[in-house]
Amino acid sequence: MNMMKIFRRHGRAMLMVFMALLLVAFLIPNTIQGCGERDRLRTLRLGEAYGRTISNETRAGARAEMEMLGNMGFPPLLSLDSALEYYLLTEEARYLGLRIGREEVTNWLRQVGFSDAVAQRLQTRYRRSWNEICAMIGRWMAVNRLVQMQAGAVFETLPREALAFRDQNQQAVAQLSVLESRAFLHLVPEPTEEELLAFFEECKGRTTAHTEEELVFGYRYPDRVRIEYLTVDPEKVRQKVQVKNSQVRQYFEDNAQLYTKPDPSASQPAGGQPPQIPMSFEEARELAREDLRRVRAIEEAQELVNDLYHELNRPWAAMEKDADGFTLPPAGDPPSLEELRSRFSMKYEVEYYRSELVDAQQLQLLPGFGGAGLGEGQQRISAPTLAFRVKGIVTRTPDDRAPVLNVYEPAPVVTNRQPDLRTRESRPYQAYLFRVVEVRPSEPPASLDEVRDRVVQDWKLAKAHELARTHAQALADRAREMGLPAAVEAATELKEILTAAEQASTQPAEARTPTANYLASLTPFTPARLTRSSTFLERLGSVEKLPRALFALAEGATTDTAPAHRVTVLPMASRFRWVVGELVEVKPLYEEEFQRHLAQLAQRRQSEELRKFVTEWRQPEKVQQRTGFISAPRASGPPGPAQ
Repeated sequence: MNMMKIFRRHGRAMLMVFMALLLVAFLIPNTIQGCGERDRLRTLRLGEAYGRTISNETRAGARAEMEMLGNMGFPPLLSLDSALEYYLLTEEARYLGLRIGREEVTNWLRQVGFSDAVAQRLQTRYRRSWNEICAMIGRWMAVNRLVQMQAGAVFETLPREALAFRDQNQQAVAQLSVLESRAFLHLVPEPTEEELLAFFEECKGRTTAHTEEELVFGYRYPDRVRIEYLTVDPEKVRQKVQVKNSQVRQYFEDNAQLYTKPDPSASQPAGGQPPQIPMSFEEARELAREDLRRVRAIEEAQELVNDLYHELNRPWAAMEKDADGFTLPPAGDPPSLEELRSRFSMKYEVEYYRSELVDAQQLQLLPGFGGAGLGEGQQRISAPTLAFRVKGIVTRTPDDRAPVLNVYEPAPVVTNRQPDLRTRESRPYQAYLFRVVEVRPSEPPASLDEVRDRVVQDWKLAKAHELARTHAQALADRAREMGLPAAVEAATELKEILTAAEQASTQPAEARTPTANYLASLTPFTPARLTRSSTFLERLGSVEKLPRALFALAEGATTDTAPAHRVTVLPMASRFRWVVGELVEVKPLYEEEFQRHLAQLAQRRQSEELRKFVTEWRQPEKVQQRTGFISAPRASGPPGPAQ
């Protein structure tokens, strides 16, 4: 009874107390749980580098440091989103021993205009001691110093720069005489059958691959295919295309920017393009009409070729792929392209072409088709390349995404491109539907008789090249005694051979260079500029070893038994010639020239090349890779917030 009275009298107060107790019971655990969640996120492990664990707290500290440096006016090394990588950069510098102390930081700050008053304001604003601020700036300076040191390693060291400067700039004076191997063909007898057979057996399994040092003949056939295609010539379609005046006007309005004329009221600039003004429709009517007819012709020709493809590809589209990724051929004989051509030539003429067995180079030379392709830009694959991506030649790999064909399978429609003279852009023009109808993988000839004429010609050329070597060596031996010009002057027998070669009526026409003048080639000449790094010399073309061989003559020891003249002889086998060269002198290089080069080099190191290196060096993924950062595996649950 008394208890009931107490409840009635104090019920409201007791209810408030009870509710307060419930509130405490619910809120305190949540508060504790919230604190625990913040601690968990703060200590969330991001990964490891240099033997240290990196947490969210580490990243947050790096971000705060980056923000303070940015507010102080220091150029950022990375964006704030890359705070983790900034920390890794500072650790990389520390790990490599790059530490910038307080004294160096203070001296540098004074040089760039930081006064004591500015330093005091920084301490007050960021509530950091001067030691903490100097340590932070020192880490920033260390990273900058590291990138400069590593960028310097991109360029050559001073000794290497000196060597490269010498190779590119030090010049030599030399006299060169050329013996053409073909000039000795008339001295080569006809080969015997045994000689031809032995030469054929040696060369039949390889392809021709001459080098500067030696002749390498070969007769192995390359991969070959036979193709056939259907196409529609847009020019022939254009002759039949008719357009209405309303269509011409609409085309003109859609492309009005293409129709301009010189401004008659403007002054004509000397040698420049006169100012242009828009043409009216009446002025541009016929131009627009022809442009529209051409566009329509290209579209209709393309549409007709697409229809041909869909018809020819219908049975193939339903077939499965084999284990190697090639479409299985449908049952029955392949349809005839000539019959298909007849059925689809009702409105416009469809053209048919069938090739011989051709290699990739010959296929590229086919007019129109050789320049066609599939796709755009870097993804474009040429029609000749696609024709050789065929079963029997190509082996498909699992990561190969380019199209492959089976024999008689229609390839995707390919188009060539033509420049549009009005827009000055290259645009699709003529479409081709093709298929490979025969494949012949690379193989050696079955017998000598298949390539007999080539073998005879090559055998003679190889023998002539050896004769030229003998005469070049004899000329070089005389030149070492009397000098190259005098040796050439005294080479009566050699000049008679060359004269006879020019006049020989028995020499095969195909074996001579049309503009060859063997006596003129023998006459010594002096290149205008000859350095160790020269790659091209007049009258010789591309050269590789000759310049260095000539300079090497100057580096040999001079002895009493050394020849009076410095002479070398080298082959240029890929061009069927020998070169005899005499080094006359090597011009000196002066220190002033090299110092000017170094000054230019210093400027180059501040160029775009250096900026590209620094940009790549600071990329976050490169920083992680370079510092060996190992990312921690993600635990289940939401990730911690970016700091």
